[in-house]
Amino acid sequence: MEGLKSFHEHLRNLRSQAEKLIDAGPALNALFAEEEIRLKQEDEASKLTAAHGTIVEKLKELRGIEASASLAHSEANAALFPVGLALTALFSRNDTRSAIMDYLRRPSGDRQRPFGRVMVCVGPKGLPDDAKAISISQLARDSNRLEPEIVNGLQGNGYLLFSEDLFSSLIEKLVADVRRGKLCLPLSRERLAEIAGSNKPKSSIKIVRIE
Repeated sequence: MEGLKSFHEHLRNLRSQAEKLIDAGPALNALFAEEEIRLKQEDEASKLTAAHGTIVEKLKELRGIEASASLAHSEANAALFPVGLALTALFSRNDTRSAIMDYLRRPSGDRQRPFGRVMVCVGPKGLPDDAKAISISQLARDSNRLEPEIVNGLQGNGYLLFSEDLFSSLIEKLVADVRRGKLCLPLSRERLAEIAGSNKPKSSIKIVRIE
């Protein structure tokens, strides 16, 4: 009899534990769901941070290329100038001498080329997969146009252009918002433009077309 009583007591304890586990089920599920969301947010924040790091490194590389190209251009012009002076002595005709000196001595215009302007551009797919560093100056040199002409000519395709400082501050905000659950990836170009425009002067951001 005593053994049967002990058995019933054990069953009651098991039932009580089972009921507690059942009651705790929704709370555990909610906890697991919250953790899953948190891990997803951290993963997306890490993707933004990694994309930012890659782009900053590429901007640094492009600046190095631009500095080297500018130096080479300056040295070439410096070497051509005395050649121009010597050539003028070899020609007696005024029109020939004038044409040579006009080409070799002109400080601006056709022979002056832009260097050093690099930017971040974000394409239609947004962040983080459609962002890259570009050299506006190189595009201008390759097409034999001025930088403002390049920027104006690119407008229309929907690319966003950022300076490095603006892009870095924007990424900092985006990472914080992703971790708080206010944003999720991918961030469309339109949403990115909206966020950037609401936090910075409109003149700090341009929508351009990349050719």
